[in-house]
Parts: sequence; structure tokens; C-alpha cells
Amino acid sequence: MKVKKTVKRIGKYFFTLEHKEEEIISQSILILDNGYTWLGHLDSAIEQIENYFPKAEISVLTFEQRVANLQQISPSLKFILPSQRLRPRRYQLALQLLKLRKARYDFIFLFSLDITPLIISLLFFTSKVILYNQWGQWWTLRLRNIKEVFKITYAKKKARFRLKHLIKMIGLFFVLLQREDENALRHSILVVDNGYSPFGQIEFAIQRIKDSFPKAKVSILALQQRNQLIYDFPAIEIIKPGRCIIKRYRIARHLLRLRKNRYDYIILLSLDVSPIIISILFMNCAVLLNNQWHQWWLIKPKSMKAYLMIIPRFILNIIIFAYLLFSVSWMFFKRLTNIFRYSLSGKKA
Repeated sequence: MKVKKTVKRIGKYFFTLEHKEEEIISQSILILDNGYTWLGHLDSAIEQIENYFPKAEISVLTFEQRVANLQQISPSLKFILPSQRLRPRRYQLALQLLKLRKARYDFIFLFSLDITPLIISLLFFTSKVILYNQWGQWWTLRLRNIKEVFKITYAKKKARFRLKHLIKMIGLFFVLLQREDENALRHSILVVDNGYSPFGQIEFAIQRIKDSFPKAKVSILALQQRNQLIYDFPAIEIIKPGRCIIKRYRIARHLLRLRKNRYDYIILLSLDVSPIIISILFMNCAVLLNNQWHQWWLIKPKSMKAYLMIIPRFILNIIIFAYLLFSVSWMFFKRLTNIFRYSLSGKKA
């Protein structure tokens, strides 16, 4: 038990927990409407987005003259209008998007391959960027790595040569487009059950996931003795870990085997150290904790800034301590001096 507590204490120096309540699994979505997209096309996209994310907060970055028509599509939409002071006017939408870079959106939806908002979305946001093109196809976009530089994934229709098209071709050289259709909107979620959580806690977590992601693919990684999960959740995939020499690490070992799976979320039901380490280090997804009090916490590694601030904080604490020590010592010294003077004046009298 002492070793376990020591490991947890060490883990506090590398990982942070942020209390997020349930908004962590309610998506925040930004739609970019450049003013030229056919409203019927937008209607189709918004309807599908709302079906996949019924509890999402959907914001639309658009122009003032489009607001009335978009409100008829969905009254729950929130609108962001570009500032009229932004110049040049043709880049108002992209410049306003740049001003929103500190906002946290889970998805950014584009309806054209306009290069300026596309590059801003990929460079200044950590959101998943998705294109819904005029043929009703869903494409994911991300920056290419070195191996993918010369990989062709998106064929554009031939058009008359223009400087604008040349710039777009150069920009798309660094962007990878992959057609995913419904998989672009469908989340893949893994719930990790180490065998100690009550079934009521698991049921609560699954119900909240289904409320926010009704069409998500949900899997549960659980031990062999938790066979009741098969009967409680017949529509959910139950993954059983393989054999391991050290039984208490079976879950963590099998989680490591699943590292190539593209999970959007891994949901832990306890602060078991080994699954946290594997999830943070080897799984490229958000790691959440749903504890026994049904609270949602985001688990993430500490930023480099936090480590860089250790030395300045340490030096600052030393300076403060030295100042307080000097101040207190000086006060006692003055007090002793006054007492000594008073005693001398008494003897003379």
C-alpha cells in the first residue's frame, strides 16, 4: 500500500486533473459559413451534426445577412459575426477566426477548401477539422507528416488556371484529406473497468455517453469476472484482457495492445496508476475520469510551462523566505535593543 501511495504522489508531479463536470463530453462545434454555400447544403450538414451530437453547442461564424436564413434551419444555433473593422474585407471571416484561436472547439466544419481559413484552422486550433463538400461527403483534414507529403488523397475537378488555384494547390500540398463519411462524426470510446468499480457507476457513465453521443461506438475493457456486463450492455463490445504474469497489470498490458486503435476518448473509472500512464503516453486521445461521485475530470500531462516555472518559483520562494526572515530578525533585533536601552536607563536612574 505504501508503494502504491508513493507512486500516486509521484504521478501528481507529471499529470493534472481538471474538474470539468459533464460539459467535457458535450461537444463544442464551430461552423464556418463563407456566405457562398447553398443553404440547403448547410441544412443537410447541420441536421447530421445535431443527430450525432444532440447536446453540442453549435456556433456559426458567418455574415450578418445570412443569420436570418440560418436561424430558420436551427433556432439553437449561436452566431459569431466578423468585426467590420477587419481589413481587407475579403478576409474578414479568416481574421475573425484567427481572433477565436484561444476558444476551445472540438470540431471545426468547413464547406469549401478556401485556403486562408483552412490553414488558420489547422495551425492555430487543436480542433478536429472536417470538410463537408458539395457532393455530401465528409473529409477529415490535418497537416501531413513527412511520410505523407507526396500522398494524393483528394482529386479536384479541372478548372481554368488561375493564381488563386495555384496558391490553393501549394497549400493543399501540406494538408492531408481523408474521406471518412459517417466515421468523421462517429466517436470511438473505450471505458476501462479495473474490476473494483460498482456496476451502478459503469451504468451511469455509459448512459451519459449515450446521451451525448447516441451513435458512438462504445467498448468496455473489463476483466473476465465481470461477465455481468455482457448481459447489462448487449449492444456494447466487451473486450477481455489477455493473460499476464502479474495479474494486477492485465488491464494496462491489454490497453497497450489497443494503442493503434483510434479512440477519441478513454474513460477511466478510478485513479489506477498503470492505465493512466498507458493512456496518457501511448493513446492519442482525451483521457477522462468518471469517479464514484459521478464527477467528470480531464486527465492530462503537465505542460512544459509548468516544469519551466519550477525553478523561477523556487528562486522566488527563497527570496520571499529571505525577506521574511530578515524582516522578522530585524524586528526582534530592534526589540532587544530597545529592551537593552530601557534596562540601561533604569540602572542609571
